[in-house]
Amino acid sequence: MREAGIAGVPARLLRVGFVGELGYEIHVPADRACALWDALMEAGRVHGIRPFGVEAQRLLRLEKGHIIIGQDTDGLTTPVEAAIGWAVKMDKSYFIGQRSLKIVQRKNPKSKLVGFTLDSTTEGAMPKECHLVIRDGRIAGRVTSIAWSPAIEKYIGLAFVSPEIIASGGGFFIRADGGQMVAARIASTPFYDPAGDRQKRVA
Repeated sequence: MREAGIAGVPARLLRVGFVGELGYEIHVPADRACALWDALMEAGRVHGIRPFGVEAQRLLRLEKGHIIIGQDTDGLTTPVEAAIGWAVKMDKSYFIGQRSLKIVQRKNPKSKLVGFTLDSTTEGAMPKECHLVIRDGRIAGRVTSIAWSPAIEKYIGLAFVSPEIIASGGGFFIRADGGQMVAARIASTPFYDPAGDRQKRVA
């Protein structure tokens, strides 16, 4: 993070990579945001700058396997289940919730958030967010995010699945609208640019 002035506007610049591309967040006083936006769009015109919306952002973050708190998690989700245990510094002397997390870590999670893909030849009703994962006729999880990825050329998504699905090799079914059972398979994330080369480019 650095503090600087951009087009006469005091700003805080943060190097971030939520969408998987080289990028920065620019934090400015709310009453100067429109002026800075106009200045940035004018300066970038010669380079073909274009804004993009929230739906594009949601797809780009999904391609990188980045979760959205409150969509891919809920109030009962633990870091272990969400596969983000790396974000919790358990060797601290103490923090609120540490004892509970230690107990959770000693138990086998009932489900875990994983990436998945659908076969590119899948036809008919496509799964949606909140559709159920089915194994042996029983509910074994749920889809939290799913979208068609032009970069990967197939449907990609995130879902909570049971440990049995993970142990069995990763194949499972999702019950789509109308009861259609759609085959899916666990896939490693990030789906796109797994080495993060695009985020490491020098601007």
